Amino acid sequence: MYCYSNSKPKFAILIMAHCQFDILRKLLIMLDNERNDIYIHIDKKSKFNQKEFEGICNKSHVVFIERMNVYWGHSTMVECELKLLEAALDSGTHYSYFHLLSGQDLQIKKNEEIFQFFDDNPNKQFIALRNVYSGINGLNRYYFFLPIRYYNKYISRGLDIISEFIQRKLKINRLKSIDYQLCKCQQWFSITYDCAKYVISQREFIERFIKFTCCSDEMFLGTVIVNSPFKDQIYHPYRSLIGHMRLIDRERPEGASPHTMTMDDWNIIVKSPCFWSRKFDINKDEKVINIVFETWRE
Repeated sequence: MYCYSNSKPKFAILIMAHCQFDILRKLLIMLDNERNDIYIHIDKKSKFNQKEFEGICNKSHVVFIERMNVYWGHSTMVECELKLLEAALDSGTHYSYFHLLSGQDLQIKKNEEIFQFFDDNPNKQFIALRNVYSGINGLNRYYFFLPIRYYNKYISRGLDIISEFIQRKLKINRLKSIDYQLCKCQQWFSITYDCAKYVISQREFIERFIKFTCCSDEMFLGTVIVNSPFKDQIYHPYRSLIGHMRLIDRERPEGASPHTMTMDDWNIIVKSPCFWSRKFDINKDEKVINIVFETWRE
């Protein structure tokens, strides 16, 4: 049975954060509602005072899960997502949807509009499918040195280049014997309770799939879902930039990161049909953060 708030199903908000905690504070205030329970992971490498965040939410139940070190492009990204899902599933609450956000996201719609949309679409999986071929290089070779990127990305990349060269010479190809469809999607998602349970049930497969894989956070969920009974529930079953209902501009990337939203993007933000947007950066444009916050806060 669902756990209801005022006779309506609840949502689990899963947040991965590692910096710019003033944005996280604003995001929590925007999310604060009886229908939202919030599960937060703070990167263990980050300086963070949890006591400063106690009492921010008066309506939502907030849980900080055990911290771990998370590295860009590494399997620890996936492990963190799985731990957030497990924390919410183990709570005993039958959430209608599980929404994964980052600590540099902000909400760009009112809660009631978001609730109404997901109430009207109770059995859909919201993931943003992408071209799988752009992710193949991260799968067909072993990447042993990804954690080193946190300390020195140049040494890490150099070691990976040497490793890739050796593996090619040895004709190593991790994909030569797979019997399932590969599917790449953006990391962020909104999935149903049953789908979340299914994903966790596939943990053993996921752990094998992501081991020594580059950017596995963009490959594991899409691959699991398209090879499951939930494939037909994907909201946008073909490549879609907003299949997850998030405004993320990858048409103007900043290195490996998406475009950072500024006041120049205000009209795009206002007109977007999406519910959340990323990423925001206080050091680049604090004004847009404050205006988004004041426009759509509870």
